[in-house]
Amino acid sequence: MAHWQPKPKIITQKIPNQHICLYQGFAELINDNKIVEGKVFVKISWHPSPNINFKFTYFGEERIDTENQDTLELKLTELVPQHRLRVHISSSTHWGNKKNQLSGHLIEPFIQGTTNNLASVVFHLPNFPWFNISNHFDEDEDEEGKLVEIEKEGWLMFDGQFIFDYDNWHIVLSTLDNSYELQELLESEGGYGVTHICKIERLDNTLFTLEEAYEIIEAFSYYLSFVRGIWIAPLLVSGFDSEGNQLLEEWRNPIIKADSWQDGCHWADIDSSTEIVAPFTGFMKKWQDPTWKEVLQNAIQWYIQSLKYFNRYNTSIMLLQAALEKIAWTFLKVNNYVTSDGFNGLKASGQIRLLLKSLDVRLEPLEEYIEIHKKAKELNWNDSIVAINEARNSITHPPIKSNKSQVLSEKIMQEVFQISNRHLLKCLLKLFEYPYSID
Repeated sequence: MAHWQPKPKIITQKIPNQHICLYQGFAELINDNKIVEGKVFVKISWHPSPNINFKFTYFGEERIDTENQDTLELKLTELVPQHRLRVHISSSTHWGNKKNQLSGHLIEPFIQGTTNNLASVVFHLPNFPWFNISNHFDEDEDEEGKLVEIEKEGWLMFDGQFIFDYDNWHIVLSTLDNSYELQELLESEGGYGVTHICKIERLDNTLFTLEEAYEIIEAFSYYLSFVRGIWIAPLLVSGFDSEGNQLLEEWRNPIIKADSWQDGCHWADIDSSTEIVAPFTGFMKKWQDPTWKEVLQNAIQWYIQSLKYFNRYNTSIMLLQAALEKIAWTFLKVNNYVTSDGFNGLKASGQIRLLLKSLDVRLEPLEEYIEIHKKAKELNWNDSIVAINEARNSITHPPIKSNKSQVLSEKIMQEVFQISNRHLLKCLLKLFEYPYSID
């Protein structure tokens, strides 16, 4: 591997939500045997979420049948070789001067080049926080058992690089040069901005396919989304040979529906710490375990969705509780802490309490949550596990109106959410073998 390879085309944006042009030129719209010539503009648009759209303009009396689009294709005639895209038309406009415009989106990936014998793949990422630090150096034991400093393989001249290695995969996440200024605009305006670029290759320099790369891309996107607290999606995958020559370009609507910029809830100071690298190996071990993959997907999905406060706290609490119970079932069963009958014999509070104890996760103290502490004294709740379970029960089985003591205020529900969030976050980090204190 070489520091300077590959040298991909880098996407830059001056302002949030600035579209990214993929193709502009002559094209043909083909439906069965009917061909209409015109010009097309293909771009990445951002709302309501990142997707690849097109606008096709032509002159004449011809009308495209938008009722039957099963065979509709867009042929990009200026590409060499020429390529056809499967597309869908969502709107059409006709002017009096015989000018027509059709708008739509891609319905399947467009791939130019080979998907085999790749030495590296590169893709961009929107809305990940800026950083200018790196974990280029690591420690390992030499033949005499002494700790020595080793330099990991970085990439080009990016100031901020987080390097993730797992099994035989080597991943470099790099901050783009304009990331800091773009982030300032995103923080004030919201929306989407391309902030980082990522390279994936193999440590032993062996070649791989695009399909194999996507297995890592999907996992890494889930991991970064967990770190960030919002959904992070890969954009515009390209592939290169061992000499840095581009072999592949792919246009695809993102495999994850990315979120607009939000503050998120990341558990490490990304701009001043490389701690987010530490749990990646543990995450990948679980991700590649068939017993755990779906559990992690669900838990991360529910964790991220719970952070969207427009759900209201009752929705967030339900999602967090579901994640804790699913992790409890899997962890306790896999490690033979309980039988199926024994697990089913426990209340939800007992299942979660046993999970936390088994993972050595400290219960959130009730006294640190003022409103819950008051209610716990009133209703004899023993600990924070009972508190969150009773709050969940109050959502699914609302108390009768005459029993005012059972009615939980919005402030209490907020504190229940905070406790549930902390419990789930700490459980996930423990599962990922995070080596630092999370109390």
